[in-house]
Amino acid sequence: MLVSVGLAFAAGIPLVTIARRIGLPPILLLTAAGVLIGPGVWGDAALVDPADLGRGLEVLVALAVGLILFEGGLTLDRGVLREAPVVITRLLTVGVFVTLLVGTLALVFLADRPWREALLGASLVVVTGPTVIGPLLKRVRLNERLHGILHWEGVVIDPIGVFVALLCFEIAISDQAGGWTAIVDLVVRVLGGSIIGIIGGRILLWLHRRDLVPPDLTNVFTLSVAVGVFTVAEAIQSEAGVLAATVAGYTLGFQRPERLRHLRAFKEEIVFLLIGALFILLAGRLDFERFESFGFGGLLAVLAMIFIARPLSILFCTWGSDLGMNERAFLAWVAPRGIVAASMASLFALALERSNPDGGGFVETFTWSVILATILLQATTAGPLAGLLGLRRKHPKGWIIVGAHSLGRRIAQFATTQAKVPVLLIDQNKRAIREARAEGLIAIEQDARRPELAERADFARYGNLLALTDNEDLNVRLCDIWTDMLGQANVWRWGGEKSDGGTRFAGRLPRPGLVSAELERGDAKFVVDPDEHGAGMYRIASVLDEAMDLSIPEEGSLLGLHLIREADYFRQSFLPDGFGALDSRGIEDILNELVNRLVQARPELNREEILADLLSREQLNPTFVGDGVCIPHTHARGLDERVCVLGIAPEGTTYGPHQVRLVFLLISPTGDPEAHLATLAEIGRTCLDASIRKALMDAKSGTEALGVIRGAHA
Repeated sequence: MLVSVGLAFAAGIPLVTIARRIGLPPILLLTAAGVLIGPGVWGDAALVDPADLGRGLEVLVALAVGLILFEGGLTLDRGVLREAPVVITRLLTVGVFVTLLVGTLALVFLADRPWREALLGASLVVVTGPTVIGPLLKRVRLNERLHGILHWEGVVIDPIGVFVALLCFEIAISDQAGGWTAIVDLVVRVLGGSIIGIIGGRILLWLHRRDLVPPDLTNVFTLSVAVGVFTVAEAIQSEAGVLAATVAGYTLGFQRPERLRHLRAFKEEIVFLLIGALFILLAGRLDFERFESFGFGGLLAVLAMIFIARPLSILFCTWGSDLGMNERAFLAWVAPRGIVAASMASLFALALERSNPDGGGFVETFTWSVILATILLQATTAGPLAGLLGLRRKHPKGWIIVGAHSLGRRIAQFATTQAKVPVLLIDQNKRAIREARAEGLIAIEQDARRPELAERADFARYGNLLALTDNEDLNVRLCDIWTDMLGQANVWRWGGEKSDGGTRFAGRLPRPGLVSAELERGDAKFVVDPDEHGAGMYRIASVLDEAMDLSIPEEGSLLGLHLIREADYFRQSFLPDGFGALDSRGIEDILNELVNRLVQARPELNREEILADLLSREQLNPTFVGDGVCIPHTHARGLDERVCVLGIAPEGTTYGPHQVRLVFLLISPTGDPEAHLATLAEIGRTCLDASIRKALMDAKSGTEALGVIRGAHA
């Protein structure tokens, strides 16, 4: 038992990795491995023999299916589903019924099976499953509409399929248990499983909302409760645990706490581990003699599922829709089955074998035959067929902007109205998202660090990302995450330096939060008119244009988006009439002289108050920044803008142990700390250049000094 289970778990993930690398559906390698190292090839010497587990295999399969479906319910985005096209709704209702009906008739009349067994077999293959559809969609890159239909069919149909399969299982065993007993068992199984699932999901939701679960235990705690829900339901009625786990995940997912966003990555790893091991173990149960006795009728039934059931289902489900014939043809061909179908088939087969050793053999063989046939015929040909029918999408032109502040919203408005491309704003700030939606923009409250967002069907239209948060390190991290999905050439960020994860976005542009504050106060404007210039304006230009001239991007693209501030903080705040060569050599006298010049330009200021504040600050925290530059600064009442005066001290002037030549005095309005800090930073950046420092020291007038500054920022 240890060797069988250990090898199955050890080999599963490596085989999935190899399959992804070589571009094959992982199920093919997993199934082949299970058969090749199983008893079907090696007999009693098999490395992996599911029979060694006894009843443990049934428990493992049921528990794994429950956890897989718990994950499906938890991550289901109902907001997107409510807006889904009517085709998806029909596939989940009419499509399931048509598949069930055609499958049952095919097994009865072509394979000559009893109708109860035929109904059970057909119910197991109504699901397509996200574990197969997801990798296929990533590989094929269909157009947005087909991507959405197949994605949501695969995600939502699993719990529906489980309910249908449980119902048909009850009907299949009703001849053994008696009519009324079967009805009671069905009610207990469905109603009991549903109630226990709802209670478990609500308990989890209540605990998380009140922060009763430590953050570092959230993932394992949720997983343990899911296992507990499954166990309680299974103890009440066999096969009820799967439904209970599904309902628990669905209930918790209705109002998923923000903390649970970390659960998805954790449970996906668990699910992948379970899928890899399950397929190897279940494939090891396959008996070649069963396939030999499957007969020509069984083969015809499998072909009927592919060539009759699916096309007929698509015909009814797309009736009256605006889907083209090429799209309908692709949907009619592609419906691969996955782990849920295989697991449920083996689960029911194991249950039936307890009363009849051959009771579930045909059902399991039929289900595996459909799985392998659909993967070999459909999953491997989906890419070439999509290309032949012209259904592959080009690299999407839409943009994801991380940051729904004023600046992000201005860019989004420009993109949607001028460049004619779709834009999605992502932010965790509820107010910013609410304001974006009020402006008619598409915005979601999410953590953009979650790469699984790209798997959502509504993300298919977005192929570029702009990280526009105030945290430069976070922007770099976002670019690193999304590079794997969008490509390095399609991720951009705000920041001052280039990195492996993204391209420099905004040179001397202050941080986005500061720009947004200016836009909201009316201190700055966002313009695209090349003839409109002036202080405090932000223009759109191309980063590829070294002259920084305005360049409206080509239709349908924002590549090269670049924001330029028309007048930088330093240049905007500098007062030419506040310039002067200083006679004083002591810091107190220098400050006194500069404040006098400042008050001459702004007589509304209180000279004594400003001077006292400056001297107090210098005693506590000297403002010498190096290279002969000192930047004393403070805030003052009565100002409506930042002002800066420049004094040139005589050679040999000292400030403590340092030599001082350039003294910039900056005074900002009270209540504007962000702009104050940004101006200080810009003065510091400007003075890092030795040639600029020398030119300022040699200036003979305020006009000349301002010319040096303008030249430095040209």
